Amino acid sequence: MADIAKEAGLKADELMLVAASQLFSYLWNTAWAQAQGTLEGDADALHDMRVAMRRLRTALQSFEGTSEAPLLPPHLRRELARQRRKLGKLGDALGAVRDFDVLKGHLKDYLEEHEVTPTNKAKRVLPTVADGGLEDLKDFLKSEREAAFPHMVEQIQESMEPGGLRENFARFALGLPAASAPPLLLKGAAQLIVPLRINEVLHCAPLLHDSHDAIGHHEFRKALRRLRYSLEMLAPCLSVPVGPHIKRLTQLQDLLGEMQDRQVLCGTAQAAFKLDEPIHFKPIKGNKQPQLPASNAAKQYEFKLPKKHSLPPDVIEFLAYGESRRHELLKQARDLWEEQQKRHWPQSLAEDV
Repeated sequence: MADIAKEAGLKADELMLVAASQLFSYLWNTAWAQAQGTLEGDADALHDMRVAMRRLRTALQSFEGTSEAPLLPPHLRRELARQRRKLGKLGDALGAVRDFDVLKGHLKDYLEEHEVTPTNKAKRVLPTVADGGLEDLKDFLKSEREAAFPHMVEQIQESMEPGGLRENFARFALGLPAASAPPLLLKGAAQLIVPLRINEVLHCAPLLHDSHDAIGHHEFRKALRRLRYSLEMLAPCLSVPVGPHIKRLTQLQDLLGEMQDRQVLCGTAQAAFKLDEPIHFKPIKGNKQPQLPASNAAKQYEFKLPKKHSLPPDVIEFLAYGESRRHELLKQARDLWEEQQKRHWPQSLAEDV
């Protein structure tokens, strides 16, 4: 786990605007350190640049506060919101490419797991790469990434021009300590930010109960991420180490993240094979809790597909496997959340600020 607060030089008893300036500058420089690799097509550099950008956008939002509990005067709140929107455009361009790397990774793992080899031939029960549909899906993911790549390059290069976003945001961050604002310390800001982030998580948590609410699950994941990033930057203000808390948040995030990926893969397959209607899964009657590993995942579900569709059998099997996997991940997320709730977590975090 990166020690964001330490690397940015944050201290609990310094003025909030000084801390914000240091944090914004550190995260901005961290993001741009990966720009060249991202432009050259390095997937790891793209991932790191996108994560740094997400942390920065969360930090901007955190220091804005809310209309009910503002941390800054109105003019500064508006300026932080404006800067966040600018960063959002670049972040979206990065995400449009990175998302295909993630989806391709799930497909790659599946293909490797179910490829016929001398060692796994006796155990293999799912269709092989030779069926062809999954290769077509892989090619589609590659072509979509290639289509999104030029726009990302354009956004990065425009930002790097003299007087562009890279320079302007750096100037904004460096100038924050001179802005007119109440002399609030970072630890005072933490006492407002952390409870706010905890309440966001608690507000979204009930959405886990509906197994079909993919949007709700995604909102819960985003709330967890905002709390995690807030703890990273406000670590000096807490009376306990943040490491164990961040580990729990990361576990939940990862479970919900793959759940979302499985959902997105269905939509991607719909686009790849030009289906007019979305793909729907419904557990076959009497099989309410699909289990992994399945001898044949497709047999666990009824499919709602157009009468005339072009989905190859191996793609149907792959998507059914993903749906079975999604149910298992949801169960793990629910169990982990319930376990932490018994420990009065994350509510107890508010007492440690």
